[in-house]
Amino acid sequence: MRKIQTMMIACAISSSFIAYAQVGIGTQNPQTTFHIDGSKDNPATGIPSVAQQDNDFSVTSSAKVGIGTVSPTEKLDVASGNARIRNINSNIGIGGTDRVVVADATGILKTIDFTAYSLFHARLAANQNISSSTITTLLFAAPIATSPFYSYNTGTGVMTFNQPGNYLVTLQASFTNMPAGTQLLIGIRPVPDANYLGRGSHYNAVAASGTVGELMNYTTVVVAPTAGYQIRFTAAPNQNSTIISTETGSTGSGNVTNVTVQKI
Repeated sequence: MRKIQTMMIACAISSSFIAYAQVGIGTQNPQTTFHIDGSKDNPATGIPSVAQQDNDFSVTSSAKVGIGTVSPTEKLDVASGNARIRNINSNIGIGGTDRVVVADATGILKTIDFTAYSLFHARLAANQNISSSTITTLLFAAPIATSPFYSYNTGTGVMTFNQPGNYLVTLQASFTNMPAGTQLLIGIRPVPDANYLGRGSHYNAVAASGTVGELMNYTTVVVAPTAGYQIRFTAAPNQNSTIISTETGSTGSGNVTNVTVQKI
């Protein structure tokens, strides 16, 4: 009877060991449920070093797979190196519905709508009367499109870049109610105020008045050196004039003064 009991206890212990055992290939010191030491360079005891883990493959009890790490934190965790897919399919992506894959600061892959994520666009809130030879800040309404890259104060007209980088800026304005020969100028200035970061100008040949004005466009690149860098969009004619928010003419009405910023 005692032999039978002893055998039953041994079987129970053996079954428990098998149920919870960790399998190691190339190592007798497995760190996870399934652990392959490619170069067989792991220590007999303790946790392998970062260099020793570099050639390891591991699977945890929660089905997380690690390549080059024995402590994966995601379903697939690659410690270092590049991923490659040979003979990837030739299907053409569908704009507007397909998702763009990016990596965050820790290397975790995520998807974003990249076109919406990087774009800022706003329209002039209302007509602005500006004085001769005076640099006036254009006040745009709440942005139609924006992202975490930007903050815009509709009261002061100051844009803040929340990330450093290069930004493509297109600024358009329509001037009216000024005599012929007026110099039309629009630009971008830093905050605190200093020299223009970019500016463009031309002279109108004839006087302009009413609800259709003289159109001015300018495109440049602004380099934001640090997060929190600030700019403002300005206009400065050499004669009194009005910047129009919306033009109205025989062909209809619509926005005419606006700004678009795109991170590049």
